[in-house]
Amino acid sequence: MGIIRKIFFTFSFLFVCGLSAQTKSDTIIFDGDIYVKHIVTAGESLKSIAKLHKVKTADIIDNNEIQKRLYYNQLLYIPILINEHSARINSDLSIQKQIELVTELKDTSELNIALLMPYFLVKNDTMFNDFEDTTEIHNIYYKRSEVALSFHVGVELALDSLRKQGKNIRLYTFDTNKDTLKVHQIVNSNILDNMDIVIGPLYANNFRVLCKKYGNDTTKILISPLSKSTKNVRTYKVVYQLSPSFQVQANVIKNYVLKHHKNDRVIVLNQRGFEGKSAYVKNLFSQEEKLVETFTMQYTKVDSIRKMFQEKQVVIIPSENKAFVSKMLGAIGGMDSTSLVFGLYDWKKYDNLDIHNLMFLDVKFPDAYSFSNDNIHDSSFLKLFEQKYNTNQAKYTHIAYNILMHFASDFSLFNFKNLKDGGKINSYAPLHHYVDYEFIPVE
Repeated sequence: MGIIRKIFFTFSFLFVCGLSAQTKSDTIIFDGDIYVKHIVTAGESLKSIAKLHKVKTADIIDNNEIQKRLYYNQLLYIPILINEHSARINSDLSIQKQIELVTELKDTSELNIALLMPYFLVKNDTMFNDFEDTTEIHNIYYKRSEVALSFHVGVELALDSLRKQGKNIRLYTFDTNKDTLKVHQIVNSNILDNMDIVIGPLYANNFRVLCKKYGNDTTKILISPLSKSTKNVRTYKVVYQLSPSFQVQANVIKNYVLKHHKNDRVIVLNQRGFEGKSAYVKNLFSQEEKLVETFTMQYTKVDSIRKMFQEKQVVIIPSENKAFVSKMLGAIGGMDSTSLVFGLYDWKKYDNLDIHNLMFLDVKFPDAYSFSNDNIHDSSFLKLFEQKYNTNQAKYTHIAYNILMHFASDFSLFNFKNLKDGGKINSYAPLHHYVDYEFIPVE
């Protein structure tokens, strides 16, 4: 976590970061060029879109993630500085002046954002009391504060970008220490009454404390950024949950299998004691009149599971148990049959999975927080981040950046599904897999 060490004392527990302006209204700046956003509508083609914006189809293809064909609601970035409209823009003008000529007026409305994170300020502070040589301090930090610190970096990067667009945003940070009593104190102090957006606390029990007071306050947005628990989002109207639930992931897998492997045999392998998840998956398929077979795994060795496999099948493993998943993938990889394996989002975080086996089995699983160098938004973020810190991004920095850009600007980076009598849950979790050691979306 080099970035944490690098920014820990420049943080002073409130980061001061720099970031070049990235977006403004319907435009985005990348590498000094300006692009306009275009949402694909029904019946549109590359040719018609190119004609509309007076560009070449090759210009659109070169600047976007385009596979075989366009799809409805696809977001495209049209390079407007190389089309005929650019004749109206003096090439000698500064980038800022060019932006003003092609975008709307700045948004001067004020937005108050509260960030509730386990910074563990006291722990970090007391760690250094016995240090005579202060040059050693920058390499040390309280490990449990990693999540909050890396998340805060992404928030500050996004805020700096949004402010340069003209957004009037005030950020308020609160240290929860992963302490329910501390969260109660913050919530009961009424200091959050004037907040428009509240991000965190990170953990479900602490987030519930916030929801009990503000969960139905329609003047606010409460964001649960990392928790997978759906209890709060199902109970309170203004809660937005970013992490896809098991149900969302199961539906993503079901839709893909029915589209691409409808006539193939499908089996579901579940860990003993967790039969409920496999039953849910089986029911999803049965609603689509697709029969699947479920097996409860008592043993995970090749000889023990061989009888369940035929020459070819689709295998779904709805488990988040790190050891069980690792053993099952190892056993499946050791058999002669052809298996197409589907798993869950958490697998991306398992460091004990053999990437060679993941590629061999072409294991696919949903990912709501994917990063792609081919995506202009992601590559722009990475470039700006590396320019600022000259290092690799930390684990939660990109997630935090995307959350702020989605909720405080015109960017649409998530798809939220309304829950009956509750809030909204992110349903955008496209399938990914490893190809040539790179984690990329499934075509």
